[in-house]
Amino acid sequence: MIHPTSGNIHPAPFIRVLRGYKRSFLRGDVMAGLTVAIFAVPQAIAYGMLAEVDPIHGLYAAMVASIVAALWGSAPFVNTGPTNSASLLTAAAMFPMMTLVVPEYHMQMVFLFTLLVGIIRMTMGLLRMGGLIHFVPESAFLGFTMGVGSMIALGRLHHLLGIDKGEETWFPSQVVDKLGRITEADPHAVAVSALTLGIMFGLNKYGKRFPVALLAMGAGIAYAYWMPGCQIILVQDISPVPTGLPTPVSPFFEGWAQHIPALLPGALAVSVVGLIEAVSIGQTLAVRHRMRLNFNQEFFGQGLGMIASSFFQGIPGSGSFSRSTLIEESGGVTFVANVIFGLATALALITLPGLINLIPAASLAGLLLFIGVRLIDPKRVKRLWRTSRIDVGVMIATLLVTVFIRIEYGIFTGIILAAMLLLQRSRSLHLKEILPQPDGSFEERPYTPGSQHEQSSLVGLSLHGDLSYTVAHELLEQLNEITQIQDPEVIILRIRQTHAIDFSSWNAILDFSESFQKNGRKVYLTGIDDSTRKTIRDARAHKWLPDEQLFVGTPVLMESFRQAIRQAAENLTDTQRISGVWKDWLENPVVISREQLSDIQKFLNGESLDG
Repeated sequence: MIHPTSGNIHPAPFIRVLRGYKRSFLRGDVMAGLTVAIFAVPQAIAYGMLAEVDPIHGLYAAMVASIVAALWGSAPFVNTGPTNSASLLTAAAMFPMMTLVVPEYHMQMVFLFTLLVGIIRMTMGLLRMGGLIHFVPESAFLGFTMGVGSMIALGRLHHLLGIDKGEETWFPSQVVDKLGRITEADPHAVAVSALTLGIMFGLNKYGKRFPVALLAMGAGIAYAYWMPGCQIILVQDISPVPTGLPTPVSPFFEGWAQHIPALLPGALAVSVVGLIEAVSIGQTLAVRHRMRLNFNQEFFGQGLGMIASSFFQGIPGSGSFSRSTLIEESGGVTFVANVIFGLATALALITLPGLINLIPAASLAGLLLFIGVRLIDPKRVKRLWRTSRIDVGVMIATLLVTVFIRIEYGIFTGIILAAMLLLQRSRSLHLKEILPQPDGSFEERPYTPGSQHEQSSLVGLSLHGDLSYTVAHELLEQLNEITQIQDPEVIILRIRQTHAIDFSSWNAILDFSESFQKNGRKVYLTGIDDSTRKTIRDARAHKWLPDEQLFVGTPVLMESFRQAIRQAAENLTDTQRISGVWKDWLENPVVISREQLSDIQKFLNGESLDG
């Protein structure tokens, strides 16, 4: 059951699971698949409407994508199909495109868009780009989710109120326009919407054990059928749901290639957002079962699911958190649960189209309002506010771009803004001066440029954090400033606390060491490892950083630094210029052996000491 942790793509990962499949798994998988199908049918129809296409295409996507993505993915519980964000992004991406093709090609344009999403995701998997998912900041995704939630909640106000959609195209203007016509609302549409919302919010705590959405849709159908004088819009008035399974279609049409550049930004946004959702869901559920995901395999499976969906009239989608969680909580064990889900959805297409046609649009609008509100998580927003105001700015910027500019640009705005802030943070050089204390320990004090220091022939320094190209120039400047102010004969540079050193920073250290050595002085490096020693040799820098000036770190804290200090002190030509604190430490060192350090640790841990 545990999937491979490597980044390799397996052409048929489902075979491994089937080889170890037990009869005892079947009952849980079947029950989970059937249970989620009952819950998902009204949701998939609502997402089809949210994508501004015939609602049936939401069901087609749920049926095909769930099966294919389950077979070729990595996360057994992730249910793939139409989702709120993917549907909303699809509607936004398709809106400006529909005027560019003749009406009979409109749906093929949508299917072409689904195909592009699949190709992008599959390509990311094949190129082993699964690790890129870690570069999407939580604050950006939270802001995007809030924006999407707002647009989903308010995007179907016309169905909620029973009025026409209006002529406005900008989302904020649409909301203002519809609210301005609230006096024209159809009382029956408002009543059905209120009934749906009442059921969804009132019975939501039972939502994992009972198909609340199905009950809400049934209540809407009953109201529309039995209430005298009720003439509200039904699904069949928007687009009748046909009986039977989807027939294969080609997403290609006359002149399709020329539209690819215009479709790519939206397809990339759907791909990235969908993969974030799928991986986040898969990882959360995998942790519960002590599984480890292969992100690249999941990318591949999600992409293949979208490609298959595009040839069977499906809209873009991704992993659904609500459906995936329900798969797991309903007893699902393997990917077979999602296959059963797809087959059950297909059965609904054959047996239930008559009932689906009778669902009021106001009921679906109420369901979408519920989903949109639930997407906004006040607890996470409060936690973000209390922990990082900078990330709050990223969240707000992402939210505003999503709602007020274009939804496709929202998530990318957050990613770019967070990357710029990270780059700004990485410009901070963490250079500290090491000074000995009377008890034999060492204190690290931040080295402030321009500050006053007494001259000393011996100076100890420590570098912390990542040394990227953004701090290389400042590092060289500060080392040169230290040379001018303190005029040291030896600099002991501890790099044990550096996480990574790129070429620019290495170049600064090596250039300084070379010029320092040519002036008859020495740089000692402590806390290094064997790879650092090899880097210095490969850079042909061993002339000014020979092995006797390199000290490999040991498990004992500061031991290599102590060794370097003593060796440097023995080789000083001008011992009179050693600063007072170093002179005192060298004359009266507090030496702690490894055995003493072990005894101290045992004492601190409450263990008994030997002897």
